[in-house]
Amino acid sequence: MSARHVDFAGWSAAKRVVAIGAAGGAIGGMMLAMVEMLYGWLSDAHTFWDAPMAIWAWVGGIEHFGSPGNHVGPIVLGLGGHMVNSMMIGVGFAVLMAVLRPRGDIAPIMAGVVYGLGVWVVMRYVILPLNSGEDDLFTTSLVSPQWVWWLGHAVLGMAAGVFYTVARRAGLVGQDAR
Repeated sequence: MSARHVDFAGWSAAKRVVAIGAAGGAIGGMMLAMVEMLYGWLSDAHTFWDAPMAIWAWVGGIEHFGSPGNHVGPIVLGLGGHMVNSMMIGVGFAVLMAVLRPRGDIAPIMAGVVYGLGVWVVMRYVILPLNSGEDDLFTTSLVSPQWVWWLGHAVLGMAAGVFYTVARRAGLVGQDAR
């Protein structure tokens, strides 16, 4: 099997920003999931699978949260939902960076951290309370303490910022886009 080379030269700037944002968001989402899942693995009170299972339990109901062996479907659906959300968040970040056009390599990374923390504020105080009852999975320490959610979202933003910086240096987006 050979690797397929994607030629971005014929793509519009908007299409490149969306592609780079989705890829950066996916990487950032994996990093966020890694923080949450490692916490669960290292914790005596939680499991490795609590965070992805809780994502689907927020959508489908609290009965989808429990022993991981009995909730494989909610874990898979939670991971899928998390990755789709992360890609959309990444596209939003890439659009913001395309509009702001930050200079240097550190600015997009720091902006990413702030963006990731802002995403958690919106999730924690606007979106999660929309489903009362299931929001307790995230607003209490049922899945993980608040500091883990804050750290995970900062890491999500940082990873999206690093990816955007690398894409910009490669000439795929921003001032250097071909």
